[in-house]
Amino acid sequence: MQFRPWIAAIGFCIVTFLLLAYVKFTQVSAAIAFGESFPEPSETVVPMTVSLSSWQDTLQVLGEVKATRALDIRNELEGIITSVGFSSGGQVQKGQMLLTLDSINEQAQLDATQAEITLAKLDVSRLTQLVETRAASRSQIDQAMAQLAIKQANARALQATIAKKTLVSPFSGTTGLHELEAGGFVAANSLITRLIGKLDQAWVDFSVPQSAYQLSPMSELEIATINQPDIKHTAKIIAIDPVISSTSRNVRIRAELDNQTAQLKPGTSVKVMLPVGKPISAIRLPNTAVRYDSFGPYVYLLTQAADGKLRAKRQAVELGSHDQKQIVVLSGLKANDQVATVGSFKLREGMLVNLTSDTANAEPL
Repeated sequence: MQFRPWIAAIGFCIVTFLLLAYVKFTQVSAAIAFGESFPEPSETVVPMTVSLSSWQDTLQVLGEVKATRALDIRNELEGIITSVGFSSGGQVQKGQMLLTLDSINEQAQLDATQAEITLAKLDVSRLTQLVETRAASRSQIDQAMAQLAIKQANARALQATIAKKTLVSPFSGTTGLHELEAGGFVAANSLITRLIGKLDQAWVDFSVPQSAYQLSPMSELEIATINQPDIKHTAKIIAIDPVISSTSRNVRIRAELDNQTAQLKPGTSVKVMLPVGKPISAIRLPNTAVRYDSFGPYVYLLTQAADGKLRAKRQAVELGSHDQKQIVVLSGLKANDQVATVGSFKLREGMLVNLTSDTANAEPL
């Protein structure tokens, strides 16, 4: 009789445990059913069917556009400006006067020398007649002729000095900016202006490391400006420096560019794409298709799973060179493989995938 209360208590506990277990089982079953009522997680990506194409590795270096005819015009002699014959940034023709300096003193000296030359000629003529009548010696006429030659040389020196004080354009072109005014003083060897010839053709100078040097004259290459990298211009190599720099170990190269369409100004910094090696067949993908982790680069293949749905499959790849938009895949893919590009960063192994051609829908907001 004394065990009867204990049996009742144990039975009560068992019944309570069973009731609580049933309630918990019902809750878990309801949660599982609620979770299964949601669709399987999926992500939307932009697909790409890969194919083999010809590809050649390139080396990108910086170059500088230069005019085929450019000249810094300087004055050889100092003096006061009497006239300026060109405007800043204006067009000038070959032989046009650019600048004249005061030459009054030289002109006065030239006039005096010309008078002395006239007098010396008369002395030579008079002595010649006297020699014929033996009234003067041969040495006298020789001395007079020497004096005449000296004065003529002095006249030519003065004429050269006067000519140096008048600067003319050696070729047609465009002048640079200046602040010259009549009445101003310019010292010798001052920069008067920079003259740039026609820009229908332009040069592009750049340097290439000796380890990558394998170019030859007449080789073609592509050039793009830094602010417009997608617009390519074709140039042709016209000269290669025969000497490698002992400090940089680079080779200086000059290419010629048709500047009628490019419209590049001298001094413009450009990107020069040089072909390296021989063309090969390779697969090129946009940079958005390639992912990276501690195991290396990989892409997501879009394949049909056993359930017939399109799912993501991780595929390791070996990469080659790349630029701002594309990257070369050397191994890991084959032609006609379908790869996720835009939106690939959202995928994981086995995830259900939806396809779209709209890049905006593949990127998160």
